[in-house]
This record gives sequence, structure tokens and C-alpha cells, in this order.
Amino acid sequence: MPATARGPAGDASVGAQHAAPLPGDSGSRTAPRYAEVVLTVPVPRTYTYLIPVELEPRVVPGARVIVPVRRRQVVGVVAAVDAPPPSAAAGVAARPILASPDAEPAITPPLFTLGVWISRYYGAPLGLALRALLPGALWSVRRPAGPAEQVERVLALTAALPSLLERERAFKRAPKRRVAYEALEAIGGSAPVRHLIARLGLSSAALDGLVTQGLARYSDVPRARDPFAGLSSPPPPDLTADQRRVVAGILATPVETPVLIQGVTGSGKTLVYLDVLRSVVASGRGAILLVPEIALTPQTVARVRGVFGDQVAVLHSGLSDGERADAWRALRRGERRVAVGPRSAVFAPVERLGAIVVDEEHESSYKQGTAPRYHARDVALERARLEGARVILGSATPSLETLHLAAVGKVVRFELPGRIGARPLPPVEVIDLRRAERVPDARGVPWTVALDEAVRGALGR
Repeated sequence: MPATARGPAGDASVGAQHAAPLPGDSGSRTAPRYAEVVLTVPVPRTYTYLIPVELEPRVVPGARVIVPVRRRQVVGVVAAVDAPPPSAAAGVAARPILASPDAEPAITPPLFTLGVWISRYYGAPLGLALRALLPGALWSVRRPAGPAEQVERVLALTAALPSLLERERAFKRAPKRRVAYEALEAIGGSAPVRHLIARLGLSSAALDGLVTQGLARYSDVPRARDPFAGLSSPPPPDLTADQRRVVAGILATPVETPVLIQGVTGSGKTLVYLDVLRSVVASGRGAILLVPEIALTPQTVARVRGVFGDQVAVLHSGLSDGERADAWRALRRGERRVAVGPRSAVFAPVERLGAIVVDEEHESSYKQGTAPRYHARDVALERARLEGARVILGSATPSLETLHLAAVGKVVRFELPGRIGARPLPPVEVIDLRRAERVPDARGVPWTVALDEAVRGALGR
């Protein structure tokens, strides 16, 4: 119902108090039109704002909008359009939306629905749940579109000179220009200017001359900030018989049924993940690979890129705002189809999501400790249900929750009991700290002589 109560900042002009609707809910069409907006503040309600005519095409469910709240401006998310107007009896007029920076909604309908589920399941205000879905930089009022995209100047040929005679005439008095033309031609007809100058040794005067002559033109193209660019490893080795058995079993399992790969350390669970994801991507769908924060190393990214190449986007809190925003945009546009990251990557805007892998699903780092509190494994299960995707959980020591789901038949379990190449597990010796001899200068640390000798021996090798 329309609200007359004050909003989150004590402003009587921010709108209606409603239970948060799902995107796409709409009331009767009236003129002027109103939108219900979720604000990223800890209050369980939406607020009604007037939709300016010029913003109507952009103000759709899931889109970010900038709205006034008292004397400041905040970024909110449209929950529904064609909302009922504020009650005339309340004597409060809805304030207009100030801007809508998204050409396409930042939050897709399935992700909005997931945000509603997080809000209800974990008891968090919807605004805080939605805030978790987007990189922090996209909630800035000062830069609502996020960090500006970097651009790179590119030179591309626009005219062909197929015959030797034509080239002789065109470059009779400009031999360096001819070298530049033929270098561009040899590498496909276009290249970044910095590459042409720094790597090929061409002069800017020769490049400008091609443009003046009408043989080429400059253009600025977006260039993603990717700290993992160039990281790759050789293609993975062939699967073992056990790994092929597990891959076949997973692909034969109905998509709606989660699977658990329980395998000892070194059994090759990652190779199984990558082989299944390769089938998913080959079918035209996207994928998310969640790894514990401590496991997100350049080596991990390199292994994934060894299979999927430049289709991989890494989402990680250690990246700069610009790097995270670029990775998010590439996924949202469908330019990249595989997202890799810790728990927050479960919200990656992967198009046509086909699979989510949760590696080391027992890890406590998948739990978000601040509002909105959530467990990425459980969020992955719900998101997969909403989008018709497969979930693969992996662990050498599965959580009790996952073992229970497997025991009651809600999760299908596959085992990898041996290490690749039949390598033995490292020997383990249990030392009784009550009786073991300590290193003299251990200073209270349980550092025994046996441990000290073992560490020194390993370092010496």
C-alpha cells in the first residue's frame, strides 16, 4: 500500500512501504508512471518514485537508478514498474528518479529472484541482499556506471593495394609508410598503435601518413584490465580411467540433481571439473568455478585458462575496482563465459548458466561473515535450481550437510579413491606433545625436535 511514513533518512517524500516484490510484478498502468525501488539500506521495504518520461525505456526491473533520499542521492534497484501512486490522502508526492545508468538491467531476473531468496532465507533486508550481487564500484553515485573503461588506440587498414604497381605509386616517396602498410597487412590488417611502435619499430609519422593518405584509420576500442592476461598452462593431461568414469557419471546424472566428487588430495578432482565444464561450454552455456580464497592463485587461473583461454574472467576482492568492473562487464555482455573466484563469484552475471562447481565445499571461507550473511554453497544450489544449471561439489572431506544430502539421495556421490599415478600419500606421524622434546628456543610454540628435523630435511632437499 502507498506509504505516508518517512523513508530511511527521515524523508516524507520517499515513497511506498511494500513487501518486496519479484521483478516483473506490475500494477495498473497509469500516467504518470511510478516505480518501486529497493534502497541498499537495512530496511525491509521498497519506496515509490516517479518515472520521468525520458527515463522510461531504462527504468525496468533489475535496473539501477539514482534517487533522492532527503538531501542526498543513493543508488537503488528497480523492483517493479507501474506501481500504485502514493495515496492522495497522505499529502505526499513521489519524488522523481534522477538517473538510470544501465542500458541493460545490471541485475538479471534470475539474479534478482536469487536476491529475494537470500533476503528471505537468511533474514536480511532485500537492499543488502541485492548489494551483494554487484561489484562495490557499481553502487557509487559519483560514478554510477562504474570505473571508466580503458580504451586502446588501434590502427586498421581501410583500403587494399593488391598489385605491386599500385604500391609503387602510392609509396613512391614514402618508403617507411610502405613498411608500415605491409606490416599491418601481414598481421591481419589492424593492431594497437603501441604495439606497432614499441614492438615493430614503426614511427608515428608513418602511421599518421597512412591515415592522411586514406589507407587506414584510427579508432579507440575498449581494453579490459585483466591482471591475469597471458596466464596459461598447457592443456591438461588425459584423464585416468577413474576420472573418465566420474565424468561420464556426472554427465549422465539429471541436471537438477547435484553431485558430490569425494576424492583424496591428489586424485585429480580439478581435471574432472574442467572436463565437465568443457562439455557445458561446448554446448553454448556458461559456468562458474568457486574456489576457497586461499586457493585462488595464478597457478589455478592458469590451469583454467589452459582449457578455456580468454573466455575466463576472474572475480576477486584483491583486484582493483576497475579490474573487477571490467571482468563483471565482460561476463554480463557474454564476452566471457567462465567465471572463477571465491564465494562472491557465485553472483557472477554469467549468461545461460550451465554449471556451478564448488571446490572444497567444506571450507568455512564460503560463509559470508557480514550482512548479508550467506553460505556460497547453498546459494549455488539455489541459483542452479533457478537457472536450470548443474552443481558439482568437490571435497576430500565433505561437510556433514553434504554427506547427509548424499545419504538421503538428494545428492549423487562419486568417489576418486586413489591418487593419480598411484602415488602414495605422504607419511603422517602423530607426536604426543605432552612427552615430545621441544626445540629450546620455541618460546611457547609447539615446535618439537622431530618437526624441526623434518622441516629442515624438506628444505634441504
